[in-house]
Amino acid sequence: MATGALVLLLGSDAKRVAGPTSSPRQLARLTELGPVMSPAVDPQRPPRALAPVVAGPGRAGIEASPLESLEGGIRPAPPQRIAIPAAGLDAVVEPVSSNGGAIRVPDVGRAGWYDAGPRPGEIGRAVIIGHLDSREGRGLFSRVPSLPPGTRVDVTDRRGEVRRFNVVGAAQVPKDRFPARYVYGAAPAPVLVLVTCGGPFRAGRGYRDNVLLFARAA
Repeated sequence: MATGALVLLLGSDAKRVAGPTSSPRQLARLTELGPVMSPAVDPQRPPRALAPVVAGPGRAGIEASPLESLEGGIRPAPPQRIAIPAAGLDAVVEPVSSNGGAIRVPDVGRAGWYDAGPRPGEIGRAVIIGHLDSREGRGLFSRVPSLPPGTRVDVTDRRGEVRRFNVVGAAQVPKDRFPARYVYGAAPAPVLVLVTCGGPFRAGRGYRDNVLLFARAA
C-alpha cells in the first residue's frame, strides 16, 4: 500500500476470485473443519484467579483489562501484539474501526485489529490488517502473501495470553469484489484472517487487490 490506501468493502460479496491458493469460501470452510478449539475455560474447572496489578514506587504500572464474563469462562482480552516468526514479524496491534464502508488503515509499522468483530481466540473470524509497503519501503505485512500453509501466527492479548494459529491458505481478490461474507462471517471455531494489499499497483489508485490469509486455532 504505497499510498496508504487499504480499502476493505464491508458490504459486497465475491462472485469470482483469483488467488494463489484457493477461494475465500473454500479457505473459510477449511478453517472450520476438525475439532473446535474453544478459548473458553473448561466448565468442569473454575476460572483461575488473576491477581490485580499494582504499580509500586519506581516501577512501570500496567493497566489490567477487566475480566469479561463469557459462557463457560473468561472472554479473551483485545489483541496487543502479533508475531509470525517465519516472516520475522513482531508488532503492536491497535484497534481499528470502519469508516464509510471501509476499515481504517492502521499506522505504518503496526497491525490493525477490526474491533467490531471477534477478538483472536474467540469463536468467529478475527480480522487483522497491515500494510504491504509504503513510500519508505516494505511494509509490516510484506511477506504475508507468500506465507505457506502451516505457518504459525501468534497473537498476544492485553492479559499476556498467547493465541496460536496455523495458516491454511491465501486468496487474492479484487477490492471491488471483496468477499465480506467469508471474512467477517460467523464461524464455529476461532479463526484469524490477515488482510493486506496485492495485485498490480495503479498510480494514484493504489493496489487493485486484497490478499486474504486464513488461519485456524492451533
